[in-house]
Amino acid sequence: MKLTCADDLSKSIKKGNKRLFSGKVRINVGTSTCCLAKGAELTYNALAYGMKTNNIDAELVKVGCNGMCWAEPIVEVHQPGKPKIIYGGVTETEVPRLLEALASGNIVTDMAIARIDAEDHILIGNIDYATDATDLADHPVSRLEETDFGKLQHKVILRNAGAIDPEDINEYIARGGYAALGTALGMKAEKIIKEVTDSGLRGRGGAGFPTGIKWRMCSEAAGDTKYLICNVSEGEPGIGMHRSFLESDPHAVIEGLIIGGFAIGAQTAYIYVRDNYRVALQRITKAVHDAIESGLLGENILGSGYSMNIIVKEGGGRYICGEETALIACIEGKLGEPRQRPPFPTNSGLFDKPTCINNVESWANIPVIIQKGGSWYNAIGSAKSKGTKVLSLAGNIARAGMIEVDMGTKISQIIKVIGGGIPEGKKLKGIQPGGPSGGILPASADKLTIDYDELAEAGSMLGSGGMVIMDDSNDMVKLARYFTDFFVNESCGKCVPCREGVCRVRDMLDEVLAGRADKTILKTFTAMAEPITKACACALGKTAMVPVTSTMKHFKKDYDAYLQ
Repeated sequence: MKLTCADDLSKSIKKGNKRLFSGKVRINVGTSTCCLAKGAELTYNALAYGMKTNNIDAELVKVGCNGMCWAEPIVEVHQPGKPKIIYGGVTETEVPRLLEALASGNIVTDMAIARIDAEDHILIGNIDYATDATDLADHPVSRLEETDFGKLQHKVILRNAGAIDPEDINEYIARGGYAALGTALGMKAEKIIKEVTDSGLRGRGGAGFPTGIKWRMCSEAAGDTKYLICNVSEGEPGIGMHRSFLESDPHAVIEGLIIGGFAIGAQTAYIYVRDNYRVALQRITKAVHDAIESGLLGENILGSGYSMNIIVKEGGGRYICGEETALIACIEGKLGEPRQRPPFPTNSGLFDKPTCINNVESWANIPVIIQKGGSWYNAIGSAKSKGTKVLSLAGNIARAGMIEVDMGTKISQIIKVIGGGIPEGKKLKGIQPGGPSGGILPASADKLTIDYDELAEAGSMLGSGGMVIMDDSNDMVKLARYFTDFFVNESCGKCVPCREGVCRVRDMLDEVLAGRADKTILKTFTAMAEPITKACACALGKTAMVPVTSTMKHFKKDYDAYLQ
């Protein structure tokens, strides 16, 4: 159905609610890439077969990732009037047991992770799942907000992840989707930019540049043709939450882009996705198509007179292509390598036109900011880092997954409470909070918080939100060598200090690991760090020495064990 005005959204809300609350049992199966890697497709097929052969009348829905990656395959079951039950480890061999319990109205308690009685959705308020008069006091499954994994999380960006069918636009609309777009189209562009500025939102892709300032710079740049770019080119080892989010809630990104385009004065946006993100590419492409078919994208959006086109661009997969000028070159069909700045993209970017580049998480924040207000968003987080942050919790941790916490949350709480601590009785040794470019901090850094400035003062960075945890079995020299090799392979080769210098550092680390180096090599590493850092053109080269310098600083004993 083509929506011609904001009032038409109510019709789509009814369609979405009929799907979300059909009166039947609804079974959600997580089918993001992380889920599929654990066999979720087999689980889905087994459920479909079992429901058919046992005449179970229920809605079976493919959803995204709910963040519980450690327990995949994940299946959520909601029987009308009862709490929604989250099951983990539901392999195809466990499906008959789950269906048998469902048919008799029981719960498989040994697979149940948590229950959801009601959900305080950030945009539409309270959603009651347990609506009957059943006494829940003696329920055998704990409420999600009472579990260690759930108690500290604040779902703003991940408001729909794992709860909706990412390929059904009506389910997104039923949970408050595109309402912010209707609101924004009735506002002046200047007011939208002010709300984003007042929110204190900082770019979630790296250094944390204020989003409102970037938008204003681009809107005030000369020229009638302007572009937007959504960067989905995360390439750091151990990070994949942007992929998972795009697979779970693609319309949130589209809505943010349309609002941004209206505010800045752009009529074309590109979503640049890594070529190996196959599920994400499929789902965002369908979401763009469905938004066009619904009148929420394309010509004369919701009768406002504003038109916008979104192009999904399949990237080459290289880490360097995530750097904004290299990304622009890729979209233009050129070799993906950085260029010197200024001029900055906000003045001269894609096709030499003013261009605003933000990543997935930044764009997904926009609908919430517009609907709830900049001051509401500004009240969340720490003094200089506002809102929430999606993190990819990985490494030597009991509960790896995609989480969302308020800025200012202590790293120790994330590791010990949400992550469940270090498994197998081992101890925390190192934390990598911002990908390879953020270096590896010692265990004592767990007293720090998720805050751009605080992590920068500690000699690290928040980056896009990867958090790799390392226990005391890790050899930090080997890790430094691994990440240095990563930078060697991902370098575009344009700068001599990066192309030659980082290669030489990797070779020297091989000498250390082979026991053929003495302690003077540490001075050589330090001497090489300054010219490599200062002379390289982009952030990849400028931070390529960080894995070495950070491990030398915090884990010198690991180096001493190899040095003569």
